[in-house]
Amino acid sequence: MSPTSVIRKAASAATVLMLSMVPTDGIADPIKFMRDPHIANGRIVFSYHGDIWIARQDGAEARRLTTHIARDIAPRFSPDGQWVAFSSNRFGNNDVFLVAVTGGEPRQLTYHSGNDVVAGWTPDGDRIMFATSRGTHPFYSPMFTVSTAGGVPVAMDMDRAANAMVNQAGTMIAFNRLGLSTARKGQKGNRTTNIFVQDLNTMSISQL
Repeated sequence: MSPTSVIRKAASAATVLMLSMVPTDGIADPIKFMRDPHIANGRIVFSYHGDIWIARQDGAEARRLTTHIARDIAPRFSPDGQWVAFSSNRFGNNDVFLVAVTGGEPRQLTYHSGNDVVAGWTPDGDRIMFATSRGTHPFYSPMFTVSTAGGVPVAMDMDRAANAMVNQAGTMIAFNRLGLSTARKGQKGNRTTNIFVQDLNTMSISQL
């Protein structure tokens, strides 16, 4: 499935979810501040008012997965659909956390004074990918991964990235060098984010 198809599918599911969460009597107001939807295994997970929510892909049975005064963002399902990785500033800056889709107390996996923002998972489901500023360069870093069991995060052998996704074979990675520009629909200009693909075997990079 192409990146464009994935984005359209996520947007469609998010729209259905917004409609299902508003009252049916009178004029319903749209859900505001919902962000970061991720669809997998017939379910959608997203951030809403600083907490992580989960629902069926059609928007039914929405429930809160985290409840905290801090800001929980960037949820991503594990490949088997049993876990959700997300980022939270519970201790002053964004770190990586892990929680079961059935709920429970989230477990902190990274401890860093900078921001660690979840981007996805490795195909085997053993490690969580995240964008961070902990690289050797002061202004950019490659993706890092951390084990679901915790431990020391490891830099991926790739170009600098702010967002990324690895294919199922683990041989290619699609990424943005800069953060996404999402404030304006159809935005074009020198801040528009380009998509690159890197072959993790040959390390060659191409721009889409």
